[in-house]
Amino acid sequence: MSRWLGRNLGSLLLSFLLAFFFWAVATEAKDPTQDAPFGSSIPVELTGLDEGMIAYRMNVTRVHVELRAPQSVWKTLTSANLHAYIDLSDVTTGTLTVPVKVDVQATPVQVLKITPPDVILTIEHIAEKEITVTTRLEGTPLFGFRADDPEVVPQTVRVRGPASWVDKVTQAQVTISVQGQQSDVRGDYHPLLLDQNEEPVANVEPIPKAVTINVPISPLGYVRDLPVTISWEGQPASGYRISNLVIEPQIVKVYGRVETVREAPGYLLTQPVSLDTLTQSLTTTVALQMPAGLSLISPPRPYVTVSLTIEAIQTGLTIAVTPTLRGLSPDMSATPGVETVVLILSGPLAVMEQLQAEDVDVVLDLTNLMPGDYTIIPVVEVPQGVIIQNVIPEAISVRIQPVVMMPAPFR
Repeated sequence: MSRWLGRNLGSLLLSFLLAFFFWAVATEAKDPTQDAPFGSSIPVELTGLDEGMIAYRMNVTRVHVELRAPQSVWKTLTSANLHAYIDLSDVTTGTLTVPVKVDVQATPVQVLKITPPDVILTIEHIAEKEITVTTRLEGTPLFGFRADDPEVVPQTVRVRGPASWVDKVTQAQVTISVQGQQSDVRGDYHPLLLDQNEEPVANVEPIPKAVTINVPISPLGYVRDLPVTISWEGQPASGYRISNLVIEPQIVKVYGRVETVREAPGYLLTQPVSLDTLTQSLTTTVALQMPAGLSLISPPRPYVTVSLTIEAIQTGLTIAVTPTLRGLSPDMSATPGVETVVLILSGPLAVMEQLQAEDVDVVLDLTNLMPGDYTIIPVVEVPQGVIIQNVIPEAISVRIQPVVMMPAPFR
Protein backbone atom coordinates (compact mmCIF):
# COMPACT_ATOMS: atom_id res chain seq x y z
CA MET A 1 0.00 0.00 0.00
CA SER A 2 2.71 2.43 0.99
CA ARG A 3 4.62 1.47 -2.19
CA TRP A 4 1.50 2.26 -4.23
CA LEU A 5 1.06 5.66 -2.50
CA GLY A 6 4.64 6.47 -3.17
CA ARG A 7 4.28 5.79 -6.85
CA ASN A 8 0.93 7.65 -7.17
CA LEU A 9 1.23 10.57 -4.62
CA GLY A 10 2.01 13.12 -7.30
CA SER A 11 -0.98 12.06 -9.34
CA LEU A 12 -3.25 12.31 -6.29
CA LEU A 13 -2.08 15.83 -5.42
CA LEU A 14 -2.55 16.94 -8.99
CA SER A 15 -6.06 15.51 -8.96
CA PHE A 16 -6.91 17.43 -5.75
CA LEU A 17 -5.54 20.66 -7.17
CA LEU A 18 -7.47 20.22 -10.37
CA ALA A 19 -10.64 19.45 -8.42
CA PHE A 20 -10.24 22.59 -6.26
CA PHE A 21 -9.52 24.68 -9.34
CA PHE A 22 -12.62 23.48 -11.16
CA TRP A 23 -14.68 23.97 -7.94
CA ALA A 24 -13.41 27.56 -7.57
CA VAL A 25 -14.10 28.27 -11.23
CA ALA A 26 -17.60 26.88 -10.89
CA THR A 27 -18.23 28.86 -7.68
CA GLU A 28 -16.88 32.08 -9.23
CA ALA A 29 -19.10 31.59 -12.23
CA LYS A 30 -22.12 31.07 -10.00
CA ASP A 31 -21.29 33.83 -7.40
CA PRO A 32 -18.74 36.18 -9.00
CA THR A 33 -16.52 38.44 -6.83
CA GLN A 34 -17.14 42.17 -7.19
CA ASP A 35 -14.83 45.14 -6.35
CA ALA A 36 -16.81 48.30 -5.66
CA PRO A 37 -17.13 51.29 -3.27
CA PHE A 38 -19.66 50.91 -0.48
CA GLY A 39 -22.67 53.10 -1.20
CA SER A 40 -22.57 55.49 1.80
CA SER A 41 -19.91 57.03 4.00
CA ILE A 42 -19.13 55.50 7.40
CA PRO A 43 -18.72 57.48 10.64
CA VAL A 44 -15.28 57.31 12.23
CA GLU A 45 -15.27 56.33 15.91
CA LEU A 46 -12.54 57.22 18.41
CA THR A 47 -11.38 54.28 20.52
CA GLY A 48 -8.84 53.80 23.28
CA LEU A 49 -8.58 57.47 24.34
CA ASP A 50 -7.62 57.96 27.98
CA GLU A 51 -10.47 59.35 30.17
CA GLY A 52 -8.39 62.38 31.13
CA MET A 53 -7.80 63.42 27.52
CA ILE A 54 -9.94 64.89 24.78
CA ALA A 55 -9.73 64.85 20.98
CA TYR A 56 -10.95 67.73 18.84
CA ARG A 57 -10.41 69.49 15.50
CA MET A 58 -10.88 66.24 13.56
CA ASN A 59 -10.46 67.02 9.87
CA VAL A 60 -12.47 63.91 8.96
CA THR A 61 -15.52 62.42 10.67
CA ARG A 62 -16.66 60.01 7.92
CA VAL A 63 -14.81 57.85 5.36
CA HIS A 64 -15.62 55.96 2.17
CA VAL A 65 -14.45 52.37 1.68
CA GLU A 66 -13.90 50.16 -1.36
CA LEU A 67 -14.58 46.45 -0.80
CA ARG A 68 -14.11 43.12 -2.53
CA ALA A 69 -16.84 40.53 -1.86
CA PRO A 70 -18.96 37.92 -3.64
CA GLN A 71 -22.11 39.21 -5.23
CA SER A 72 -24.26 37.32 -2.72
CA VAL A 73 -22.53 39.11 0.18
CA TRP A 74 -22.95 42.53 -1.47
CA LYS A 75 -26.70 41.95 -1.51
CA THR A 76 -26.84 41.65 2.30
CA LEU A 77 -24.11 44.11 3.25
CA THR A 78 -25.30 47.20 5.22
CA SER A 79 -23.58 50.06 7.07
CA ALA A 80 -24.22 48.15 10.31
CA ASN A 81 -21.66 45.57 9.10
CA LEU A 82 -18.91 48.20 8.79
CA HIS A 83 -17.01 49.79 11.69
CA ALA A 84 -14.52 52.59 10.96
CA TYR A 85 -12.31 53.73 13.85
CA ILE A 86 -8.98 55.18 14.87
CA ASP A 87 -7.03 53.71 17.77
CA LEU A 88 -5.88 56.37 20.26
CA SER A 89 -4.71 54.04 23.02
CA ASP A 90 -1.00 54.91 22.67
CA VAL A 91 -1.16 58.56 21.50
CA THR A 92 0.46 61.61 23.10
CA THR A 93 -0.79 65.20 23.23
CA GLY A 94 -0.49 67.45 20.22
CA THR A 95 -1.70 67.50 16.63
CA LEU A 96 -1.50 63.95 15.25
CA THR A 97 -2.15 62.00 12.04
CA VAL A 98 -3.75 58.62 12.83
CA PRO A 99 -4.64 55.89 10.29
CA VAL A 100 -8.26 54.83 9.89
CA LYS A 101 -9.10 51.15 10.32
CA VAL A 102 -12.23 49.38 9.09
CA ASP A 103 -13.62 46.10 10.43
CA VAL A 104 -16.26 44.22 8.43
CA GLN A 105 -18.71 41.93 10.20
CA ALA A 106 -19.33 39.76 7.17
CA THR A 107 -17.31 37.16 5.24
CA PRO A 108 -15.72 36.79 2.85
CA VAL A 109 -15.10 40.55 2.50
CA GLN A 110 -11.79 42.34 1.87
CA VAL A 111 -11.18 46.06 2.44
CA LEU A 112 -9.37 47.37 -0.63
CA LYS A 113 -9.21 51.10 0.05
CA ILE A 114 -10.16 53.71 2.74
CA THR A 115 -10.69 57.32 1.69
CA PRO A 116 -9.23 59.31 3.30
CA PRO A 117 -6.82 56.87 4.90
CA ASP A 118 -5.87 59.11 7.86
CA VAL A 119 -7.46 61.51 10.34
CA ILE A 120 -5.72 64.65 11.59
CA LEU A 121 -6.79 65.71 15.08
CA THR A 122 -5.55 67.41 18.25
CA ILE A 123 -5.20 65.63 21.59
CA GLU A 124 -5.11 67.53 24.89
CA HIS A 125 -5.63 66.92 28.57
CA ILE A 126 -9.13 67.78 29.84
CA ALA A 127 -9.41 70.77 32.20
CA GLU A 128 -12.28 72.30 34.19
CA LYS A 129 -12.84 75.54 36.11
CA GLU A 130 -15.68 77.45 37.78
CA ILE A 131 -16.90 80.70 36.17
CA THR A 132 -19.46 83.11 37.63
CA VAL A 133 -22.42 83.73 35.33
CA THR A 134 -22.77 87.40 34.35
CA THR A 135 -25.87 88.99 32.82
CA ARG A 136 -26.35 91.78 30.30
CA LEU A 137 -29.73 93.47 29.84
CA GLU A 138 -30.79 94.72 26.40
CA GLY A 139 -33.42 97.41 25.85
CA THR A 140 -35.51 99.29 28.39
CA PRO A 141 -38.75 98.30 30.17
CA LEU A 142 -42.05 100.04 29.51
CA PHE A 143 -42.04 103.72 30.52
CA GLY A 144 -42.66 103.97 34.25
CA PHE A 145 -41.01 100.61 35.01
CA ARG A 146 -37.47 99.53 35.83
CA ALA A 147 -35.43 96.31 35.63
CA ASP A 148 -33.92 95.22 38.95
CA ASP A 149 -30.84 93.03 39.43
CA PRO A 150 -31.28 89.60 37.76
CA GLU A 151 -31.56 86.46 39.89
CA VAL A 152 -29.38 83.62 38.49
CA VAL A 153 -29.61 79.91 39.44
CA PRO A 154 -26.99 78.48 39.58
CA GLN A 155 -24.70 81.49 39.92
CA THR A 156 -21.66 79.61 38.53
CA VAL A 157 -21.03 77.04 35.80
CA ARG A 158 -18.19 74.58 35.25
CA VAL A 159 -16.27 75.09 32.02
CA ARG A 160 -14.94 71.82 30.55
CA GLY A 161 -12.75 71.14 27.53
CA PRO A 162 -9.15 71.13 26.28
CA ALA A 163 -6.85 72.77 28.84
CA SER A 164 -5.55 75.45 26.45
CA TRP A 165 -9.09 76.54 25.58
CA VAL A 166 -10.44 76.40 29.13
CA ASP A 167 -7.63 78.78 30.16
CA LYS A 168 -8.97 81.37 27.69
CA VAL A 169 -12.45 81.54 29.24
CA THR A 170 -12.99 84.57 31.50
CA GLN A 171 -16.77 85.05 31.25
CA ALA A 172 -19.97 83.03 31.10
CA GLN A 173 -22.39 85.66 29.83
CA VAL A 174 -26.16 85.63 29.31
CA THR A 175 -27.98 88.41 27.42
CA ILE A 176 -31.64 89.05 28.30
CA SER A 177 -33.98 91.46 26.49
CA VAL A 178 -36.26 93.58 28.73
CA GLN A 179 -37.47 95.84 25.91
CA GLY A 180 -41.02 97.07 26.57
CA GLN A 181 -41.55 94.72 29.53
CA GLN A 182 -43.80 95.55 32.49
CA SER A 183 -43.63 92.19 34.29
CA ASP A 184 -40.82 89.85 35.34
CA VAL A 185 -38.74 88.24 32.57
CA ARG A 186 -37.94 84.60 33.41
CA GLY A 187 -36.46 81.74 31.40
CA ASP A 188 -33.66 79.22 30.85
CA TYR A 189 -30.64 80.63 29.04
CA HIS A 190 -27.44 79.12 27.59
CA PRO A 191 -24.34 81.01 28.82
CA LEU A 192 -21.94 82.20 26.13
CA LEU A 193 -18.32 81.46 27.06
CA LEU A 194 -16.08 84.45 26.25
CA ASP A 195 -12.40 85.34 26.49
CA GLN A 196 -10.94 88.57 27.90
CA ASN A 197 -11.71 90.35 24.62
CA GLU A 198 -15.35 89.17 24.82
CA GLU A 199 -14.84 86.84 21.85
CA PRO A 200 -16.55 83.39 21.94
CA VAL A 201 -14.28 80.49 22.96
CA ALA A 202 -14.63 77.29 20.90
CA ASN A 203 -14.18 73.62 21.91
CA VAL A 204 -15.48 74.16 25.48
CA GLU A 205 -18.88 73.70 27.07
CA PRO A 206 -20.58 74.89 30.28
CA ILE A 207 -21.95 72.44 32.84
CA PRO A 208 -24.90 72.78 33.22
CA LYS A 209 -25.64 73.89 29.69
CA ALA A 210 -28.45 76.26 30.81
CA VAL A 211 -29.13 78.47 33.83
CA THR A 212 -32.45 79.88 35.07
CA ILE A 213 -32.65 83.69 35.22
CA ASN A 214 -35.39 85.95 36.54
CA VAL A 215 -35.26 89.71 35.91
CA PRO A 216 -37.71 91.50 38.26
CA ILE A 217 -39.58 94.34 36.54
CA SER A 218 -41.09 96.82 39.00
CA PRO A 219 -42.88 100.17 38.70
CA LEU A 220 -40.76 103.25 39.28
CA GLY A 221 -43.41 104.50 41.68
CA TYR A 222 -47.09 104.92 42.31
CA VAL A 223 -49.29 105.69 39.30
CA ARG A 224 -52.41 107.87 39.61
CA ASP A 225 -54.90 109.75 37.40
CA LEU A 226 -55.36 113.46 38.16
CA PRO A 227 -57.85 115.87 36.58
CA VAL A 228 -56.56 119.15 35.14
CA THR A 229 -57.93 122.53 36.25
CA ILE A 230 -57.25 125.82 34.48
CA SER A 231 -55.74 128.72 36.39
CA TRP A 232 -56.63 132.17 35.03
CA GLU A 233 -55.96 135.79 35.77
CA GLY A 234 -58.29 138.75 35.20
CA GLN A 235 -61.68 138.86 33.49
CA PRO A 236 -62.88 139.24 29.90
CA ALA A 237 -63.68 142.68 28.63
CA SER A 238 -66.74 144.38 30.05
CA GLY A 239 -69.89 142.93 28.55
CA TYR A 240 -68.21 139.60 27.70
CA ARG A 241 -68.00 136.33 29.52
CA ILE A 242 -66.62 132.80 29.28
CA SER A 243 -69.37 130.66 27.78
CA ASN A 244 -67.40 127.46 27.46
CA LEU A 245 -64.06 126.02 28.49
CA VAL A 246 -62.45 122.80 27.25
CA ILE A 247 -59.18 121.26 28.49
CA GLU A 248 -57.57 118.48 26.46
CA PRO A 249 -56.71 116.11 27.99
CA GLN A 250 -58.99 116.52 30.99
CA ILE A 251 -57.17 113.81 32.99
CA VAL A 252 -53.45 113.05 33.05
CA LYS A 253 -51.54 110.03 34.38
CA VAL A 254 -48.68 110.77 36.79
CA TYR A 255 -46.18 108.65 38.70
CA GLY A 256 -43.65 109.11 41.45
CA ARG A 257 -42.73 107.72 44.83
CA VAL A 258 -45.74 106.36 46.67
CA GLU A 259 -45.62 109.00 49.41
CA THR A 260 -45.16 111.82 46.87
CA VAL A 261 -48.15 110.78 44.77
CA ARG A 262 -50.39 110.23 47.81
CA GLU A 263 -49.56 113.68 49.19
CA ALA A 264 -50.18 115.44 45.86
CA PRO A 265 -53.38 117.59 45.54
CA GLY A 266 -56.38 116.02 43.87
CA TYR A 267 -55.80 117.92 40.61
CA LEU A 268 -53.13 119.62 38.51
CA LEU A 269 -53.28 123.34 37.76
CA THR A 270 -52.21 124.90 34.50
CA GLN A 271 -49.94 127.92 34.42
CA PRO A 272 -52.11 131.08 34.66
CA VAL A 273 -54.02 132.08 31.52
CA SER A 274 -54.72 135.80 31.18
CA LEU A 275 -58.35 136.71 30.37
CA ASP A 276 -57.87 140.47 30.56
CA THR A 277 -59.84 142.40 27.92
CA LEU A 278 -60.67 139.24 25.93
CA THR A 279 -63.49 139.73 23.44
CA GLN A 280 -62.83 136.65 21.25
CA SER A 281 -62.51 132.93 21.85
CA LEU A 282 -59.05 131.61 22.61
CA THR A 283 -57.25 128.27 22.06
CA THR A 284 -53.75 127.93 23.48
CA THR A 285 -51.24 125.40 24.75
CA VAL A 286 -50.56 125.80 28.46
CA ALA A 287 -47.92 124.20 30.66
CA LEU A 288 -48.95 122.27 33.77
CA GLN A 289 -47.74 123.17 37.23
CA MET A 290 -45.99 119.91 38.17
CA PRO A 291 -45.40 119.36 41.92
CA ALA A 292 -41.86 118.30 42.83
CA GLY A 293 -41.32 114.55 42.56
CA LEU A 294 -44.15 113.92 40.09
CA SER A 295 -43.64 112.98 36.45
CA LEU A 296 -46.09 112.45 33.60
CA ILE A 297 -46.73 109.13 31.90
CA SER A 298 -49.54 110.38 29.66
CA PRO A 299 -49.34 112.78 27.94
CA PRO A 300 -45.54 112.50 27.58
CA ARG A 301 -45.03 116.30 27.89
CA PRO A 302 -46.48 118.51 30.66
CA TYR A 303 -48.76 120.58 28.42
CA VAL A 304 -52.51 120.71 27.78
CA THR A 305 -54.64 122.54 25.23
CA VAL A 306 -57.12 125.07 26.64
CA SER A 307 -60.02 126.33 24.53
CA LEU A 308 -62.02 129.31 25.92
CA THR A 309 -65.21 130.44 24.24
CA ILE A 310 -65.87 134.14 24.87
CA GLU A 311 -69.26 135.63 24.06
CA ALA A 312 -71.26 138.74 24.80
CA ILE A 313 -73.15 138.50 28.09
CA GLN A 314 -76.88 137.98 27.76
CA THR A 315 -77.51 136.78 31.26
CA GLY A 316 -75.38 134.52 33.27
CA LEU A 317 -73.70 133.76 36.54
CA THR A 318 -70.54 132.15 37.81
CA ILE A 319 -70.79 130.64 41.30
CA ALA A 320 -68.71 128.35 43.49
CA VAL A 321 -70.52 125.41 45.09
CA THR A 322 -69.26 122.91 47.68
CA PRO A 323 -69.77 119.33 46.39
CA THR A 324 -72.30 117.08 48.14
CA LEU A 325 -71.37 113.44 48.72
CA ARG A 326 -74.11 110.91 47.95
CA GLY A 327 -74.32 107.17 48.46
CA LEU A 328 -71.23 106.86 50.68
CA SER A 329 -71.30 103.85 52.99
CA PRO A 330 -71.62 104.87 56.70
CA ASP A 331 -68.35 103.08 57.54
CA MET A 332 -66.43 105.08 54.91
CA SER A 333 -65.12 108.65 54.75
CA ALA A 334 -64.42 110.57 51.54
CA THR A 335 -62.12 113.49 50.80
CA PRO A 336 -62.74 115.40 47.52
CA GLY A 337 -59.69 116.86 45.81
CA VAL A 338 -61.31 120.33 45.62
CA GLU A 339 -63.33 122.30 48.14
CA THR A 340 -65.60 124.00 45.61
CA VAL A 341 -66.73 123.55 42.02
CA VAL A 342 -67.08 126.60 39.79
CA LEU A 343 -70.28 126.63 37.72
CA ILE A 344 -70.83 128.88 34.72
CA LEU A 345 -74.61 129.18 34.39
CA SER A 346 -77.02 131.06 32.14
CA GLY A 347 -80.73 131.58 32.03
CA PRO A 348 -83.53 134.12 32.19
CA LEU A 349 -82.45 137.36 33.89
CA ALA A 350 -85.26 137.19 36.49
CA VAL A 351 -84.18 133.68 37.46
CA MET A 352 -80.47 134.44 37.50
CA GLU A 353 -80.86 137.55 39.66
CA GLN A 354 -82.56 135.47 42.36
CA LEU A 355 -80.27 132.44 42.05
CA GLN A 356 -78.23 131.64 45.16
CA ALA A 357 -75.45 129.09 45.69
CA GLU A 358 -77.76 127.01 47.92
CA ASP A 359 -80.19 126.64 45.01
CA VAL A 360 -77.58 124.58 43.14
CA ASP A 361 -76.28 121.13 44.05
CA VAL A 362 -73.04 119.55 42.83
CA VAL A 363 -73.36 115.84 43.67
CA LEU A 364 -70.55 113.26 43.78
CA ASP A 365 -72.17 109.81 43.53
CA LEU A 366 -70.08 107.38 45.62
CA THR A 367 -72.59 104.53 45.74
CA ASN A 368 -71.00 101.09 46.32
CA LEU A 369 -67.43 102.42 46.04
CA MET A 370 -64.73 100.69 48.10
CA PRO A 371 -61.65 102.36 49.66
CA GLY A 372 -59.29 103.82 47.05
CA ASP A 373 -58.65 106.81 44.80
CA TYR A 374 -61.33 107.68 42.22
CA THR A 375 -61.99 110.34 39.61
CA ILE A 376 -65.70 111.27 39.72
CA ILE A 377 -67.69 113.27 37.18
CA PRO A 378 -69.93 115.56 39.27
CA VAL A 379 -73.69 115.69 38.67
CA VAL A 380 -74.98 119.30 38.78
CA GLU A 381 -78.59 119.92 39.79
CA VAL A 382 -79.98 123.43 39.00
CA PRO A 383 -83.44 125.04 39.10
CA GLN A 384 -85.68 124.76 36.08
CA GLY A 385 -84.75 127.19 33.32
CA VAL A 386 -81.10 127.48 34.33
CA ILE A 387 -78.58 126.24 31.75
CA ILE A 388 -75.23 124.77 32.79
CA GLN A 389 -72.59 126.26 30.52
CA ASN A 390 -69.50 124.81 32.18
CA VAL A 391 -68.34 122.90 35.26
CA ILE A 392 -64.81 123.55 36.55
CA PRO A 393 -63.27 121.08 37.12
CA GLU A 394 -65.19 118.59 34.99
CA ALA A 395 -63.79 115.67 37.03
CA ILE A 396 -62.96 115.55 40.75
CA SER A 397 -60.45 113.32 42.51
CA VAL A 398 -61.94 111.61 45.59
CA ARG A 399 -60.14 109.44 48.14
CA ILE A 400 -62.32 106.96 50.08
CA GLN A 401 -61.07 105.46 53.34
CA PRO A 402 -62.64 103.28 56.02
CA VAL A 403 -63.73 105.08 59.18
CA VAL A 404 -61.49 104.14 62.09
CA MET A 405 -63.79 103.14 64.96
CA MET A 406 -62.55 104.26 68.37
CA PRO A 407 -62.99 101.64 71.12
CA ALA A 408 -65.70 102.36 73.68
CA PRO A 409 -64.36 103.69 77.01
CA PHE A 410 -64.04 101.12 79.77
CA ARG A 411 -66.67 101.45 82.46
